[in-house]
Amino acid sequence: MPTTTPETHWTAPEAPASETRERLIAAAGRLFAERGFAGVSVRAIAAEASVNWSLVGYHFRGKHGLLAEVYRRHCDSLNSERLKLLAEVRRDGLRLEAVLEAFVRPALAEIQGLKGESQFSRLRAILAAEDAPLFAQLRAENFEQSSRTFVGVLRECLPRLSEDEILWRFHFTLGTIYYSATSPQRIKTFSGGRCDPGNLEATVRHLVPFLAAAFRSAPVLPQQRPPARAAARARKTAKPKN
Repeated sequence: MPTTTPETHWTAPEAPASETRERLIAAAGRLFAERGFAGVSVRAIAAEASVNWSLVGYHFRGKHGLLAEVYRRHCDSLNSERLKLLAEVRRDGLRLEAVLEAFVRPALAEIQGLKGESQFSRLRAILAAEDAPLFAQLRAENFEQSSRTFVGVLRECLPRLSEDEILWRFHFTLGTIYYSATSPQRIKTFSGGRCDPGNLEATVRHLVPFLAAAFRSAPVLPQQRPPARAAARARKTAKPKN
């Protein structure tokens, strides 16, 4: 009686832990940028990465931990480039325009990405729209140190300004960068295509002098409280007549 060889079932080997982590991070980055944090489930991320859904909890302790890692990686790249450029500026001698460019250029490059398309830009926009408390926490954790570093250097460049003046102007700088990179169509349409914020070099060339002029402007005077008599007189004249 002929013997039969048992049928062999081949099973693909499991991916190494490091490869599994990278696949989950890449899949989560794509899905979060497309659908937002609330619109993506752990199972959807696992399916996109072609791994078992339980591995999300094993590697990242859940969806929150995975988003934190996706966000941290983008921020690490941005912060590293900013600090590298700032170190070069210090070696050459602090100039306000050079400090601002060290802050602005990496941010615009990161937001715009290759061919004007950035997964990180879409991710930040959709998380901001969701207004999730986690997003505010991630921004604080990932940008706190680099922001304090640049604010300190700006104070060195502009010693006559108070810390609060610098902070206000730094705040407006952040808004200018973000709007320039994520809402380019208005000026592009208005100018018939001549002014294109998608052009990184042109944007930096115009934005840095604009910001430098703002930082060098005179301090805002504190609001003066009206004298007591003038305030009383103003209240009296404001009373309606019977």
